[in-house]
Amino acid sequence: MEIKTNVKEIVGLVYGSGDLISEVSLMKRAEIGSLLHREHQSRYRDKDQSEVYIDYRDNINGHEITIIGRIDGVLQGEDGIVIEEIKSTVKDLSSLNENSVPAHLAQAKMYAYFYLCNNNLQKISIKLSYIHVESKAIKAFDLCFSEKELREFYNHTITVYLKWLILIDKHESERNKSLQGLSFPYDSFRCGQKELISAVYKNIISKSILYAIAPTGVGKTIATLYPALKAINQKKQKVFYATAKNSGKKIALDTVSLLMDNGLICKTIEITAKNSICFQKIKDCDSDKCPFADNYYGKLFPALQDIFHNEDFFCKETVSAYAKKHQICPFEFSLDLSYYADIIICDYNYVFCPLTHLKRYFDSDAKYQPILLVDEAHNLASRSKAMYSGLISAQKTILFKEVINKASGEFAEDFTTIIDYLYNYEKDIVADDYTVATYDEYFVSLIGQLLDKINDFLDKNKKIDGRAEIYELLSDYIRFVTIADYFDENFVYALAKENNDFTVHIDCLNASAFLLKTIKEKTLSSIFFSATLYPLPYYMKTLTEDEGNSVRIDSPFDPKRLKLIFLDNVSIKYRHRERSIVSIIEAIRVLGNSRPGNYIVFFPSYSYMQMVYKELKNCNFDFSYLVQKPGFTFQQREEIITVFRNRNKTQIGLFVMGGMFSEGIDYIGDMLNGVIIVGVGLPYYGGYNNVVKAYFERKFSNGFDFAYTFPGFTKVVQAVGRVIRQEKDFGVAILIDTRFGSLKYQNLFPQEWSEIVRISDSFNLSIELDNFWSKY
Repeated sequence: MEIKTNVKEIVGLVYGSGDLISEVSLMKRAEIGSLLHREHQSRYRDKDQSEVYIDYRDNINGHEITIIGRIDGVLQGEDGIVIEEIKSTVKDLSSLNENSVPAHLAQAKMYAYFYLCNNNLQKISIKLSYIHVESKAIKAFDLCFSEKELREFYNHTITVYLKWLILIDKHESERNKSLQGLSFPYDSFRCGQKELISAVYKNIISKSILYAIAPTGVGKTIATLYPALKAINQKKQKVFYATAKNSGKKIALDTVSLLMDNGLICKTIEITAKNSICFQKIKDCDSDKCPFADNYYGKLFPALQDIFHNEDFFCKETVSAYAKKHQICPFEFSLDLSYYADIIICDYNYVFCPLTHLKRYFDSDAKYQPILLVDEAHNLASRSKAMYSGLISAQKTILFKEVINKASGEFAEDFTTIIDYLYNYEKDIVADDYTVATYDEYFVSLIGQLLDKINDFLDKNKKIDGRAEIYELLSDYIRFVTIADYFDENFVYALAKENNDFTVHIDCLNASAFLLKTIKEKTLSSIFFSATLYPLPYYMKTLTEDEGNSVRIDSPFDPKRLKLIFLDNVSIKYRHRERSIVSIIEAIRVLGNSRPGNYIVFFPSYSYMQMVYKELKNCNFDFSYLVQKPGFTFQQREEIITVFRNRNKTQIGLFVMGGMFSEGIDYIGDMLNGVIIVGVGLPYYGGYNNVVKAYFERKFSNGFDFAYTFPGFTKVVQAVGRVIRQEKDFGVAILIDTRFGSLKYQNLFPQEWSEIVRISDSFNLSIELDNFWSKY
């Protein structure tokens, strides 16, 4: 085995210690530490050297090892060479000794041993220097070691480290052997599945981008994961499976489990959102408040060894169990454990979001090039814009001031300045308005300065009340300032007033340049797949700036098992909504009475849905109604799905198109017999969406379609797709809106919609439905 590593990685793993601290604090400390390092090194004498590169090569039992590093200082002492290791600290210097942070001394000893060996010395001195961040006072520990002492230390360290690497190498060898012999887990391929597998494999081998339109029933998850795994041909290679919803993660985990049952040897991890996996009721990551943050790095290596030895499937429950056993943070544990996983299943954010992406894989110095699979990729267009957007709320700023004033009054003036600035802004716009403004560098700097001051305060005051709430309120400031660094022609600086709140926005209009940069620089190959990438040019332009190959797979299901009907005499345009209600209720009556079952009516908005429901309740139909409300929780969704499973009479679900009931749910068998789609799914007209329209009008001369038509039609296709989820399913989909009859929309229809029937009245609708049901 050939090993290339660095000193910090070795000592960090073997001699790790220390608490978890926030990402912002970590970055701030790193920046301050670098400044203190340079300031200290500037006082070196002429013969002293700083930032000295060193490498050391060894062969242990046939393992070729190269270890590199950079020594802070090689000094000319009175008795010979002195290796200096410089560390900044916020701790009281009087509390420190040379063994307070084992990794620090270990790092210095490793450098000293390598320098000693490379220069044929018999002994060498070490200076471990701690610089206090606030006072800049220095406490140094001067030590001297013989060649024998350092050799024994090195041998022990490298033995522990090598044992761990050999374990990982053995697993990867077994993984690769299992991949060579891994066969498809089913006796036969579904229609189109083999074509999709081939396209995915070829694009990964050629290191390309692929867009795959694969309808429900093709088996997209297995048809992407299987060839991605078969394409692995080197050590440390990983597959990232990114998805928008928890349901997508579950399908991926189930698919990996199936492959493992058929001989695959691999380590798979599910990355779960921090708030969902945290053990603490109050989310405060300070080690004084959270025992799972306390000495996290001292407990990490034993936890990694334990779970790696005993488990292959690192799902949320398994990660939580081992984290609790070793008393460490389950979220951070999952991130560290992902280094040693072959398949990483996670949300889009952990790949693409500038604030939450996994830096160890997607930052400038990342050494991995994972194979990326993007599930339900139609969601990424809107999600990516949200990832690169931030806002400051006047209401939350006032609340922030109240909360932090309880801890300290030192920020009162800063908050007053920002609140006054917001009030001056607010005078320029009216209620329910969204106005593009000139980028205000001064306001952004005010937010950034306050952010730095509060972070410094929190670093120095560990025991104040309300820390968790302060950190939560601070998150908007962090996002706003971070996004400001990306501001260019793809963003707008905007002011908005809605629901008695005033907000300042930095909004992304098109994140494709940022997505493409991640894909081209940080992944080996990227596969975007979904049943609803219609129209494909829209998604290729808004995700990867029109780069990539494409493949379209035909549906494996008999198109005749879905009865598609276009009710062409009803306009759903906003000005016609009042008079459309009667026609919609009539369609619900005819469909509900045509056959007992479960039916869903998808509406473009909650307000429109309530207008129809208000009248529907006055009708004497023998149906029961299930109505979606704003802010529905996952548990409430599951309760409605349970009701759908246990039908004893005709049930009508009244849901919002594009919401939690129109995607990511498999209404299998008799759970769903038909849907009514009310309208073409256009997003809310005005505000931000109109700014997007103007942007794409300048860019592609097709602004309305990019802002409204295409995102809306995706929701329509998703809603229709709920009806047929497996080969034996059959059902009805009724489209209500005169706009579906236009050439524009007919050109967007998926190929399997070719037999749609056009009807203008309820009498013929009833006949069509009766004829269809009679066949099944």
